[in-house]
Amino acid sequence: MSVALFPPSTSNAFSDYRPSKNAHADFLSSAPGGSSLSSDREGVRRVKLSIKPRASESTQKELQVLLSSIAPLLAGSPTLQSFHHLSAVCHKLVLPPHSLGPTIYTRVHEELEKSIAALAREWRGVIMSREAGWLGTLVGGWRAWEARVKLLSSVFVYLDGVYSVDTNGIASIRHLAIATFRKGIWENELLFQKTRDDFLLWANNEREAGQPNPDLRPLIAALAALAKLLPAFPSLLEPYLHQTVGFYHDRADTLVGEVESGTMSPTRYVEWVLEKAVEERERAEACLDADVGKKAVDVVRAEAGEKMSKRVVRRALDEAMDNADAQALSRLYQFSVDVHVFKDLSQSLEQHIDTRLRTLISDPANDPQMIEGTLKLKRFADSAIAGLFTPSPTPPELTVSEPEKGPDGETKVDEARKSRSLERARQLELQDAVRNGFKSGMGSRQNAPAEWIAKHLDAAMRKGQGAGTEAEFNALLDEIIALIGFTKDKDVFKAFYSSQLAKRLLLNKSASDDMERNMIVKLQKEMGEEFTSGDVMMKDLQLSENLVKSYQTHLAKTSDAETLPSATSLTANVLTESAWPAYPLLKDGWNFTLPPQLQSSIDAFSGWYSTQHKNRQLSWRWQLATVTLSARFQRGKYEVGVSLFQAVVLMLFNEEDSLDFTEIKARSGIESSELVRTLQSLSLGRKGTRVLLKKPPGKEVKPTDIFAFNKAFTSERIKFRINQIQQDMSAEESRKTNEQVAIDRVSVLEATIVRIMKAKKKMTLQLLIDAVVTDVNKRFPPDVKEIKKRVESLIEREFLMRDEEDRNLLHYLA
Repeated sequence: MSVALFPPSTSNAFSDYRPSKNAHADFLSSAPGGSSLSSDREGVRRVKLSIKPRASESTQKELQVLLSSIAPLLAGSPTLQSFHHLSAVCHKLVLPPHSLGPTIYTRVHEELEKSIAALAREWRGVIMSREAGWLGTLVGGWRAWEARVKLLSSVFVYLDGVYSVDTNGIASIRHLAIATFRKGIWENELLFQKTRDDFLLWANNEREAGQPNPDLRPLIAALAALAKLLPAFPSLLEPYLHQTVGFYHDRADTLVGEVESGTMSPTRYVEWVLEKAVEERERAEACLDADVGKKAVDVVRAEAGEKMSKRVVRRALDEAMDNADAQALSRLYQFSVDVHVFKDLSQSLEQHIDTRLRTLISDPANDPQMIEGTLKLKRFADSAIAGLFTPSPTPPELTVSEPEKGPDGETKVDEARKSRSLERARQLELQDAVRNGFKSGMGSRQNAPAEWIAKHLDAAMRKGQGAGTEAEFNALLDEIIALIGFTKDKDVFKAFYSSQLAKRLLLNKSASDDMERNMIVKLQKEMGEEFTSGDVMMKDLQLSENLVKSYQTHLAKTSDAETLPSATSLTANVLTESAWPAYPLLKDGWNFTLPPQLQSSIDAFSGWYSTQHKNRQLSWRWQLATVTLSARFQRGKYEVGVSLFQAVVLMLFNEEDSLDFTEIKARSGIESSELVRTLQSLSLGRKGTRVLLKKPPGKEVKPTDIFAFNKAFTSERIKFRINQIQQDMSAEESRKTNEQVAIDRVSVLEATIVRIMKAKKKMTLQLLIDAVVTDVNKRFPPDVKEIKKRVESLIEREFLMRDEEDRNLLHYLA
């Protein structure tokens, strides 16, 4: 009886077999008499033999049924057999002994290509017929085809599980379908061109409209997902970014042209750039991805921001500063940081402040408003810059566990610290720009800024804090001191400040002595001990107060009851002449004499003072004196505060009802120009203070004018003051003060030269000039030509001498 031998489909019997040219004659085993194809004996080779069994007729039929189902599955048509049956057949055929996986896989590939080819033909027809909604057709078609591929993969799941696996290096049905779709659809020139054009048209339309298209965005997101899946996303990304560059290059150039022509606000342009950056980020994140958003934002910032910054930043800053618009400045700051042109912003800020102050300060007509305008600008600049930088929260403490690191290897704490450090550096740079701008702008005109700072401070000290708080008033003083720091002519400020401080103290015009002391301390702290004269002034007044009390005590002991009230009505301030401004004696044009009532009080005090201080001599400055008069009119009695010159004039009318200008001048001895101002204040002052009548009426006082006592005078107040009409400060006192400052500067330069040469003994002229400039620059900007003149003057006066061999070398002469 014969026995059928069915060898296994797979064996390792020939694993080491290497056939020769006559392989048909080789023995499969060298074991003598052995019937087994595998042996463990030493020296026996193992050979693996694969023998595919011949498919039976039934197997061929099942294979044909399975293969014929692929096309219907991809077409979305019903199959002859159920999906379960087809899956079972697939399972059977891909496994041994049939192992028909390659055959089935090849057929699947062919059917996929046919399906895609048919789809491509259909869609080309759609495009050629110019039907609308191509992106919807593409996305919808892909989704339908993808669903059919998924169904095919589900039915042929065992093909993917046994044959098309990663270990075999064969793509799955899904990956094969994706590759086929990319090659047949995405890489089709007509189809891709239409896809790209419609995609770019969507982006351009959204940019033009400035708002999203809710109907197209889901299709765009699906298209982007498809492109990433294929993968072919760069084929959309590159034209998208290229179009973005072109759009913002052209649009920015057009808008900046409008800015330069004045038809568009530069602030609005800055807002537009910031808005477009947000818009591009939102569009990309909603439809493409975050990385595209970053790239698109970079394009906006480069094309519309960085490349246009030279044409926009200065204009936008000027507009924000001129309008005191903190929000506009904040947006401009964000713009400068985003587009990496922060340096342009800081330079523009410095230039704006410099230019604005030069414009304000250069015109003498603006002098009365100079300091208020400067302070207003500085307040806004300081507050706006402070508002750009919010205080950073305390950084979190590091725990024992390893801190989380970002993509660049830095921890979140490191990133936070780095961010705070950058913000602090930017804040300091803007603050430096403000300071440099103020220094440059206020230095554009010599002497005037320092003079008007002193006058502004004088007005503030006279007014005091008023209804405000002490903190607010101190803040104002600090602002004024900051302005002093920006001026080069600090000696000019000191001269005017000292003069005005003296007037406030002597005439009791200061709002508070404590505030005056506080201001003196502030000035000494900021500007050095040059302001110690203010301390001496305050000390003199305190000593004078004690002196007057001693005098009044003396009078109380020595005077009778009738003369005591008039005698004790005198209050005198005895001052240290070197610490106070130089108040000149009354000289040319003056023949001033006091009425007997006043002269007796002066004589009494002078006599008593000489007994207290035998080595001191009093020198009276009548122009600073004030008097309180008791005046009787038909309507009643009033107490009137006047200057000494006004009092002398009014007391003349105790004897006469009317006097002309010449008679008043002869009897009082007051110089003509001072008498004119005195009579104007008494007869032409504000309502309620006109105690004299002038004939004929008019604002000018002439030598022929007659003045009469106003018997019918009336006032709503029992006590009032008649202010003296002041001389024009800018024309008279300012001129004299500036002249004195110029004289003092000569003395300072000579003293500095002598002090330096005394210490060095010999120096070259250039080194001496450099040393003098460095030393004196803290007080005023020295003129090199003036320094050379002082050197020549000192040489002539034999303080210095030139070297005989080197004329550029100077020697100090002891």
